[in-house]
Amino acid sequence: MNRIRTFSIVTLGCKVNQYESEQLAALLRARGLTEADAAHADLRVVNTCSVTGQAGAKSRYEARKAVRLPILAAAACGPVGEERAQGDGLPEGRGRVILTGCWATSDHAAAARLPGVDAVVTHHENVSRRLNDLLDQWMDAQTQTPTAPVAAAGRSPAPGTNSLPIFGQHQSGRQRAFLKIQDGCDAHCTYCIIPSLRPVLWSKPPGDVLDEARRLVDSGHVEIVLTGIFLGAFGQPTALRRRQAPTGPSPLTELIAGLCMHVPGLKRLRLSSLEPGDLTDDLVAVLKNHCQVVPHFHLPLQSGSDRLLKRMHRQYTRNDYLQMLQRVHASFDSPAITTDIIVGFPGETDAEFQQTLDLAREARFIHIHAFPFSPRVGTAAARWTGQFVQSSVVTERIEILQKFASECSLDYRRPFVGQSVQLLVERANDKTPGLRHGRCERYFDVHFESESVQDGDWVEVTIDRVTPTRTHGSLRRVLPR
Repeated sequence: MNRIRTFSIVTLGCKVNQYESEQLAALLRARGLTEADAAHADLRVVNTCSVTGQAGAKSRYEARKAVRLPILAAAACGPVGEERAQGDGLPEGRGRVILTGCWATSDHAAAARLPGVDAVVTHHENVSRRLNDLLDQWMDAQTQTPTAPVAAAGRSPAPGTNSLPIFGQHQSGRQRAFLKIQDGCDAHCTYCIIPSLRPVLWSKPPGDVLDEARRLVDSGHVEIVLTGIFLGAFGQPTALRRRQAPTGPSPLTELIAGLCMHVPGLKRLRLSSLEPGDLTDDLVAVLKNHCQVVPHFHLPLQSGSDRLLKRMHRQYTRNDYLQMLQRVHASFDSPAITTDIIVGFPGETDAEFQQTLDLAREARFIHIHAFPFSPRVGTAAARWTGQFVQSSVVTERIEILQKFASECSLDYRRPFVGQSVQLLVERANDKTPGLRHGRCERYFDVHFESESVQDGDWVEVTIDRVTPTRTHGSLRRVLPR
């Protein structure tokens, strides 16, 4: 008889998903399971993504792959609705597959119909309680460890993945720690399905954020990335700024100041994503006045056309975005700006694409995540089929943006030749032993040769040369952490 002793988690999508997978792993370890590679795991969790149609397709692929792996070959016996044996153990060759995350929530019926999938856990459930209930059913009652708490003591139950215990361990395979502080969105951009999947706005209590940050630093992380579905809505009842009461410094401003002042050993603090309305004068002042905050900002643009921004239901205009960029450049030395741009939004004309290109040139982005519009069933933009842009046109526009972004990146990095930067060393590439790399405070990756440094070391490197695709440096010294 096989029992569930090991687990694996496959994660698709954003930083929030990656953080939540760490929480899921912590819950499973608390139940006595040990993490293993997928081929040898008794329990396989696929944390899915649904932000685009392609992400949904990849989620389905990963789910089928989890079922097909050898140890589960005998388990593909029908959809979720057909109950499997609920004994203390599993018949020989059997294992379990759980789907969770955004695609599992948006396409629950399709996920449940996949042969071999045992359970689908959605954001609309108390994820912690549901997982514990499943483990109670599947694990040998005589060898169970006590059920992990649904919520930390003294706290009321939270919705969805926010019911999982706060996470303060070293995050597996990662040097920069993600710390989720916010969930949910009600802004309803016309291309985005997320408000339907995570409709309840939730913010982690500031005391919990500081406690978790301290534990992450104590576990060995020196850089923390604050993440959320709509980071600027931290501490707010809504993501719609017209409904937010302007009452002095924002909760996000106060939180960042608290992290910088009250988390000893925190060397870097990075914010995952901000918008024009988020970067108030108060927030910019706090970011500027604390050395832990890196001069890198991810500021999604989506389009440089006012008409398209309005159709997208974005909460800013082209001019708002440009004014935000001016504030950032006026406040920081050589800030690194990265962005997202949707190419081929329904009705996008050549002139409107040129407006986006012109704004990108003025912004001097060091990286552009340019991706084609993907109609997501359930969103308003998916219904505008008569205005979809021809795929060949979209491909051509993306190629133009990518070429332009590469030129901007090279122009940005070139002045740093001869300067020293500090890096957090990432995992080595087994294919090129002795070649290490890490991200500097301005986000770009620097490669250098060393046989002695270890993953997670804090080092100083002199930049020697730059190419369109890579920055090269020489190791000067390993710094104290």
